[in-house]
Amino acid sequence: MKVGLYYISFLLNNLMVVLIEHQTTINPNMPLRFLSYVDELYKRYTSTSHKKIYGDDLIKIPAPEFYVFYDGNDTSFEQQTLKLSDAFETQSDKLELTVHVYNLADGMNDALKRKCLPIGEYSIFSNAYKHFRQQKMEIDHAVDAAIKYCLKNNVMVDYLKNNQKEVIDMFGFEWNEKEEREALLEIGEERGEARGRLEGKLEGKIESIKELMRNLNWSPEKAMTALGIAPSEFSRYLTML
Repeated sequence: MKVGLYYISFLLNNLMVVLIEHQTTINPNMPLRFLSYVDELYKRYTSTSHKKIYGDDLIKIPAPEFYVFYDGNDTSFEQQTLKLSDAFETQSDKLELTVHVYNLADGMNDALKRKCLPIGEYSIFSNAYKHFRQQKMEIDHAVDAAIKYCLKNNVMVDYLKNNQKEVIDMFGFEWNEKEEREALLEIGEERGEARGRLEGKLEGKIESIKELMRNLNWSPEKAMTALGIAPSEFSRYLTML
């Protein structure tokens, strides 16, 4: 599973449990992302009875639950709840999706770690990895050191012995979402400014908006907000995009 990019799901006692591991800054848009995931899961679940959706009988579906296991460096919280309704521009109780976020840092959610051995052992490995990274080790060296630490302390022994390459490859995909977003924003601004010097300030802003929309898949409004364009000017720029 790539860090913070893919989800896993499974059925348990008529529940559809959807999990994500998230190693970077907590994304407040997680409920919206989960909404997209669960829509796809329900489509798959009901695909064999597609015609029945338009019938008279109620199709029973598993109830969903959504969890994020946070594995980053923020220790300011132990648990938090994210709600889809927090993103609504107008208050509404017509649609809700609740995401439960658990921090796996050392000393946090110990009851959960004791109750679920795989989560507890994974948190030991992950926190060991973070410790070695903080010692300025390269990613591969930090992963190798974390693996040796866990094997020495009888943690995830079977898995690590059989999947060392997979673990190293997985952590080789480590990335920082916040840094990437800021870098792409900077690229968009720089390119826009460069064009602006050639084509004029307004044209440069337009190019900056387009760069952010392409690189980050942002809406025009979000890109304009990031560039400091006043909402009262949005309609003016929209006509030129």
